[in-house]
Amino acid sequence: MLVRFLGWTAAGVAVGLALALVAPFAFGARPLTVLSGSMEPNLHVGDVVVVKRVEPRDVRPGQVVTFHDPERGGDLVTHRVRAMHARGGKIDFVTRGDANNASEHWRIAADGELGRAVYRIPAVGRLFVLARSHGAALILLIASLAALAVLELVAIWRPKETGGATA
Repeated sequence: MLVRFLGWTAAGVAVGLALALVAPFAFGARPLTVLSGSMEPNLHVGDVVVVKRVEPRDVRPGQVVTFHDPERGGDLVTHRVRAMHARGGKIDFVTRGDANNASEHWRIAADGELGRAVYRIPAVGRLFVLARSHGAALILLIASLAALAVLELVAIWRPKETGGATA
């Protein structure tokens, strides 16, 4: 009975996580994995943050946004808005990670693409962060080959069933 309870609990958690990661696509949002500690202690490395596209003029200071950082070759960055100023058809933003000392100053068109953090799922993305490292890919490959070898050896050494007659 305990095994059945644990099995159903694990299945429920897995379905809940899958819905939390997949359902945002139906509502125009998308999950992103946090890859650095710049937003500690609010967002940790390996957390998944779900962001929804918003108009830049709808963002307010204090909100966490995801944007393409022009200084980093367009990499996605998730930081808190410190200030914003509208100038003509452009909006100037000042953002900074909660754990950072320096701010980023960048500009986006008023009708540009900007994502606002809706919610986070703690620690779910740690596997994705680990998988990005080269050593992890090698370990995963070796573990897969070892598992395949064990399955094959078990199949080879399994005693053959005899189809003996019954009296």
